[in-house]
Amino acid sequence: FHRGAWPAMIAYDQIFTEAQIYLDGASFYRCRFYRCTIVINGFLGCTLVDPQFIDCKWVVAGPAQNTFELMSALYKAGATELLEATFDSIRGSARGGTA
Repeated sequence: FHRGAWPAMIAYDQIFTEAQIYLDGASFYRCRFYRCTIVINGFLGCTLVDPQFIDCKWVVAGPAQNTFELMSALYKAGATELLEATFDSIRGSARGGTA
């Protein structure tokens, strides 16, 4: 990873078509992405406000890939409650009526 490989992007109300988009450190407000490759490395956070992703390909690498692999291993090891509760929290919903 070399941060200088791509500039941080701040975009408002833009339409991106068939572009490679790096989410790390970027901010997108009300943008639409058509057939783009969305790259998530997980080195930096990002801001997504009301985005639309249409027919996009997702690429997960670096620390983000490590997180995906950990979540997969935890699920396979039986930590399904932990992961389901995590996804429920992300969705803003509660499981089984408990807080």
